[in-house]
Amino acid sequence: MNIKSVVSSALTVLACGLGVTLVMRPTVVSGASMMPTLHDKDVLITSPLATQLFRPTRGDIVTICLSATPLCGFIFSRDTQYVKRIVAVPGDLVRYGACNIFVTTRAGEKVRDTEPTMACREWSDLKQVVIPDGLYFAAGDNRGNSFDSRVFGLVSKSQIHAKVLVQMRLTWAP
Repeated sequence: MNIKSVVSSALTVLACGLGVTLVMRPTVVSGASMMPTLHDKDVLITSPLATQLFRPTRGDIVTICLSATPLCGFIFSRDTQYVKRIVAVPGDLVRYGACNIFVTTRAGEKVRDTEPTMACREWSDLKQVVIPDGLYFAAGDNRGNSFDSRVFGLVSKSQIHAKVLVQMRLTWAP
C-alpha cells in the first residue's frame, strides 16, 4: 500500500464524516411530544447545514439542544436533543398556557395551526410574550405532553441544531 492510496482513503473518510455531520444526520424520535405528526421511534433525516444557511421559519420541525455544547446531537454526546416545531418567530405575540398556544404575527394575523393537536383543554391563566430578535418559541404538537418553550423558555438560533428534512416510520407487524 503506497502513501498516495492511504491519503486518498483518509480524505474520503474525512469527506464522508463531514457530510454526515454537516449536511445530513439521522435522528430517532423518543417520546410522544410531537404526536400525531411524529411518533416514538420514527427516524428523521436532519440537516445541521440548513439551520446555518436559513433562518428558522414558523412551522419548521427542528432539533434543539439546550446546552451550549456544539457536539450536541452526535452519537457520543450526552446532551439531550429535543425535536420540536417552531411556532413563533421574532416579532410574533404568543399567548400560552399548559395546553394552548396562540400566535399573532407582527402584521396582526392570527396563526391558525397553533391550536392543540391532541386532547387537551385549558383556557385560563394564559401568559404572554413578544418574541425578541434572535429567539424562537418551539413547542411539541402534543401540547399537553411536551417539554418545550413553555417550560424551558425561548430558544436562540444557536440552540437550533438541525432542521428535519425527512420522516420515516419504520414499524411493521409480525
